[in-house]
Amino acid sequence: MGSVWTRFPRAKPPRLSLEAIVAAAIGLADAHGLDAVSIRRVAAELSARPMSLYSFMDRKDDLIEMIVDEVMSEMIVDELPAGWREALHAIAAQTRAAGHRHPWLMTAISQRPPMGPNAVRHSEQSMAAISRLGLDPGRARALLIAVDAFTIGFGSLELAERAMRQRDGLTDSQWEASTGAHLARLSRTGQVPHLAQFSDDIAGDAFRAGLDWLLAGFAAEADAQPDTP
Repeated sequence: MGSVWTRFPRAKPPRLSLEAIVAAAIGLADAHGLDAVSIRRVAAELSARPMSLYSFMDRKDDLIEMIVDEVMSEMIVDELPAGWREALHAIAAQTRAAGHRHPWLMTAISQRPPMGPNAVRHSEQSMAAISRLGLDPGRARALLIAVDAFTIGFGSLELAERAMRQRDGLTDSQWEASTGAHLARLSRTGQVPHLAQFSDDIAGDAFRAGLDWLLAGFAAEADAQPDTP
């Protein structure tokens, strides 16, 4: 080895930070699902001791809340459209896209109420989208809960189908062929004539149409109220 003075100094481990911990946890969740996230596994990703992470948080649930809030920053729309319907469509589309990038997000949101700073920004932006309607707080909250429930529910259905494809190692074309064959068999039985007419595609057009119907129903109800702008 020679003299200590002639050897290269050892590289120091990078300083642990909350940002690095959260980024490593998100990477694990994206690659392996939310169940893969643990203090020990995140520490291993960072070449750190598990106990060192507890200087930033008290428990695993704290870490899950942190990564959910970090990813919710991707749900914020850069610039809201002027119209309230268009604005809610933009927010819902942004939320759905974030769910596609992070398949665990929809489940995590449905299991715990998000309360972090980005969750607050998302809620504030949603309120801003409908501020011109002049709704009382109860009706405003009901509208936004309905939009969120539709978006999260629709996204969860999409992600469940994608998870099944990935579990079975099927490409998109193989999945479509197998489901198409299944619907064809149903059609030939004559027992489910209405169901057999449906396509297995529940993507973009169905999402936009469903949200349109939801918002149109609210608009019709609001127009029937003489004191609603």
